Amino acid sequence: MSRIALTLTATTALSVLSVTATAESNAFPDCIASQHEINLNDIAGRLFQQMPREHQEKIALGGGIGSEGFDLKAFESGVQIDVSEQIDAGITAHEYLDLLVSDELGARLTEEQWNILNSIADTLDSGKTVPALCFAPGTDPEYAYAINQLIEFPFQIMFQQTGRWNRTATDGSGLGQGDPTTLTYSFVPDGTFIPNLGLGLGSGNSVLFAWLNNRYGPPSVWQPLFDQVFDRWAELTGLSYVYEPNDDGANTNGAVGILGVRGDVRIGAFNFANDGNFGVLAYNNFPNDGDMIFDAYDNYYNSTSNNYRSFRNVAAHEHGHGLGMLHVCPINSTKLMEPFATNSFDGPQLDDILNGHRHYGDPTEPNNSPITAIDMGSIDATDFYGLSNLSIDDETEFDMFRFELTERASFRFVVGPQADEYRTGPQTQSCNNGTLVDYDAINDLKIDLYEAGNLIVPIASENTAGAGQNDDMTVPLEDPGVYYIIVSSATSTNNVQRYQVTALTQELPPVECEADFTGDGILDFFDVSAFLAAYNSMDSSADFNNDGIFNFFDVSAFLNAFNAGCP
Repeated sequence: MSRIALTLTATTALSVLSVTATAESNAFPDCIASQHEINLNDIAGRLFQQMPREHQEKIALGGGIGSEGFDLKAFESGVQIDVSEQIDAGITAHEYLDLLVSDELGARLTEEQWNILNSIADTLDSGKTVPALCFAPGTDPEYAYAINQLIEFPFQIMFQQTGRWNRTATDGSGLGQGDPTTLTYSFVPDGTFIPNLGLGLGSGNSVLFAWLNNRYGPPSVWQPLFDQVFDRWAELTGLSYVYEPNDDGANTNGAVGILGVRGDVRIGAFNFANDGNFGVLAYNNFPNDGDMIFDAYDNYYNSTSNNYRSFRNVAAHEHGHGLGMLHVCPINSTKLMEPFATNSFDGPQLDDILNGHRHYGDPTEPNNSPITAIDMGSIDATDFYGLSNLSIDDETEFDMFRFELTERASFRFVVGPQADEYRTGPQTQSCNNGTLVDYDAINDLKIDLYEAGNLIVPIASENTAGAGQNDDMTVPLEDPGVYYIIVSSATSTNNVQRYQVTALTQELPPVECEADFTGDGILDFFDVSAFLAAYNSMDSSADFNNDGIFNFFDVSAFLNAFNAGCP
């Protein structure tokens, strides 16, 4: 069963989203927000719904927890709709649509808008899934809200993730949470059939090359834009991308990726029906179908400023859906997966990175064995090493580092969180709020240091700081050689923790060696000769037992120290 997401046009637009369970779904799907915060928000939301209308309005105006579904803009314009008490078990999508569309709204709807509403209801009543739709500025808010409610009414949307890729053309099957993943991508040839997915947007033959060749120039101009999008996702997460130059033109949205035949992610375009210009910009399937379909000839893509940022951000957002990511609120132009396009930034932001790490790990994956450990290289007594954008994707994962110490040194290793505290939540009608989550303090990280010859018992550990704080370990290492560090969680929160590390070395104080009378660091005949000279002259340095007497016991103590060697 395929699941699809559609996107977007502007920061002030309205949107709707659909998520459905499949046979592979878990009772508690993968999420970015902590389960504790979600539970609190769910309880608050239930209490909010039981309050009098005037109390709801005051709480929503103050941005109170649980009020995320209350549309203040719609309330202010008199179009807030609440039909929750009218929904009976077994109600059909068309019956629910009748409840959603007031007489006033029905009179305002165009024929094309009715086509979209009825097409969605037909698809839902047939037992199929329906993707998300997003709207341009100026869209009737009551119409947009009706579509949102229509798509969401069979489902309970709680999380900002769907399932991830569990098979690809390169990696095969059996992929799971946090596993690094390689995706191939291809461009469907013009004429490839793009089927009707029940969106009310129709079907058509792809015109991707004709459209973009006319808009931007030859493929040598616009295909690298996609390369940049995929390269950025790869730079930030455990994903890798390989361009597949072949595409056999099989119908989109169903054919799996095959090396040498077609990509896992296939890119096409046609002119959407019932949409007009500047409406729905694109849609993208969820894994394991990552096909990305654009609305050809939409004027939104005319801009080439900032290296075609408008186009690239739409592609990056759509591919986010193709990686298993849902829309996230609130809308404040800080997250790529917000429901509406923005040029305020370029590509994935912090929340999107956390989302990607949860599903596919960080860019250093795999890194949890001596063979695949993150290589810090050779380190001397005055060295520095730093690495950021690391993560453990849950409480059971760990990252391993390897370094070779070339000389005795004081070794310092610091682990610190690298995220932030911000509001986040699933898409709602107003999309103006979310749950405040401190992603710096999801898991309490700890450090264990091992010698290469014993990876069972650590020679040093550090976990004195709590979640959200830096853990700082300093250890004198007298012996050069290979060492391993493991960063893991000391807590049991099943969620992603992003972090960064810093390592530095300092020289240890010189080692005192009593028998080294010449001070050259080498014990030899010259040290014996120097000791005897000091002894004969009754120099205090030859009083080895410090009793103020020069006798056989001093000679015996010197010989014992000489035979023991320097540390």
